[in-house]
Amino acid sequence: MWLGGLSRLEPMPQTGDRHHHSHHQIVLGFEGNAAFELEGEGGDQLSLGNGCLVPTQSDHAFQGLGDNRMVVLDFAVDSLINSSIDHEMLCRLFDRPHYFQLDAQFASLLTAMAREIDQFGFDPHIQQHVSALILHSLYQRLTGRALPGQESLGRFDLPRIEKMISHRLQEKVSVTEMADVCHMSISQFHLRFRQVTGMTPYQYVMKQRLDQAIWLLRCSSHSIADIALETGFSNQSALTHAAKNRTGYSPGQIRKQASAH
Repeated sequence: MWLGGLSRLEPMPQTGDRHHHSHHQIVLGFEGNAAFELEGEGGDQLSLGNGCLVPTQSDHAFQGLGDNRMVVLDFAVDSLINSSIDHEMLCRLFDRPHYFQLDAQFASLLTAMAREIDQFGFDPHIQQHVSALILHSLYQRLTGRALPGQESLGRFDLPRIEKMISHRLQEKVSVTEMADVCHMSISQFHLRFRQVTGMTPYQYVMKQRLDQAIWLLRCSSHSIADIALETGFSNQSALTHAAKNRTGYSPGQIRKQASAH
């Protein structure tokens, strides 16, 4: 992957697809419409003026609704980042998967950038600069915050974070809240979290939820649907997908295995 970001203009498939990947991704509506579903955020329709942020390893489904083209930006998490695409912004923007609406001025900018990709997308320098411009513009619109300079380090307190997550499995726990607990900036917290756990905060929360769900499947008589809701999954299907990804078994099979022992 080119340092920093890749930008491309492509249609969403008519047959639909579901996957996750090891890089951050921004999907922006440009021409036509596409159905999109983000893990933990539900479904929405993408068209010019809106889009979504997909952090690394976040499960998502998508399908084109007739003729369409979307602007797709990919950002490698662990590669060297060009100075024009700051790591701080990636940490803040991709703290969780979510949808967003944008103003007419950004829609005009996106249209111009999409035309550049369409005409000169073979040039990796064009791809990188388009990615950088869109990323900076999105950052200002979605956060309204300037990038800080060097800040004093706080104390990374994983046990306290785990306690917060376990007490709020049914709720969304944002990276901002976790960073505040440690008195750290979001960027510092995100980097320190990956150093200590080998995961992003979002991945870690999902792991905690799934660990608790598997324990309940093995040790309780709660229905699978109830366990999904108790542990913060949007529905039974989301729990099933996560369980199969982790263990290779469905929740029902996990429960049967526990009963057999």
